[in-house]
Amino acid sequence: MKRVVAALALLALAGCGHGGPVDIASLASNSAQVVWEAGQKAAEKKQWDAARQHFRRIIDGFPQSDLVPEARLALGESYFKEGGTANWILAAAAYKEFLTFYPSHPRADFAQFMVAESHFEQRNPPDRDQKATMEALEEFDRLLQLFPESAHVETTRERITTCRQSLARAEFVAGYFYQKTRQAWRAAIQRYEFLLKEYPDYAGLDEVLFRTAQCKSFQAQPAEALPLLARLFEEFPDSALTVDARALEAEVRAMPMPGVPAVLAPEDAPAAAPSPSPSPAASPQASLEP
Repeated sequence: MKRVVAALALLALAGCGHGGPVDIASLASNSAQVVWEAGQKAAEKKQWDAARQHFRRIIDGFPQSDLVPEARLALGESYFKEGGTANWILAAAAYKEFLTFYPSHPRADFAQFMVAESHFEQRNPPDRDQKATMEALEEFDRLLQLFPESAHVETTRERITTCRQSLARAEFVAGYFYQKTRQAWRAAIQRYEFLLKEYPDYAGLDEVLFRTAQCKSFQAQPAEALPLLARLFEEFPDSALTVDARALEAEVRAMPMPGVPAVLAPEDAPAAAPSPSPSPAASPQASLEP
């Protein structure tokens, strides 16, 4: 009777999948190796639901098996390869669970890398929510901290660069929106200045300096705008914005500086009053006469 109930339960489990037929015989096997091989075959055929049922069977049914760590990794891999936001979330959870159970496993660095990759795949364009990008960056940074000798370090550094560029671009897009659409100079400046501080490696830093100087000029802050333009000229002499920046610099220099008297052109200066002629009594020569 127990065997009948178990078989019915397995059939019900198999019927809920959408990734191909489940090998019931292997799923019910008392050999972890048999179940593992069946799961691998299903994964090769991209029968993801069937593969996951086999991997879970190893995890739950053979907790002492040496195949359990590999089954946990394979479970995460099945979600990652199937793809899509929901599956990438599940993949990250599966890999994190592996790290919880096996933080010192020889493949722990791979699991950490795949946690980061699962978030990396969920990134949005710079004009949309950047939560997934920030989470990916955090996980890639964690890999460098925990596994500095990992074979995945080089790719991780590349991913970090990509994430940072995306986050910096998101700050610029937000700042430029405030500047161009809302004419909210202060809000734009806050975004630009945060970018300049946190992402000095941003590829479009010359434009950030230019736009910040623009906003400073719109707020009649020439003393703050000029150093930004000077930095642009010094650090980016070949920038495509150089001509516009020179024109802006001329406009800014023409603005009155707080606490600095305006310098008038010679033709605009008032004529000097003539000096009064000395009186005879005050003349040194007159005092010498008898």
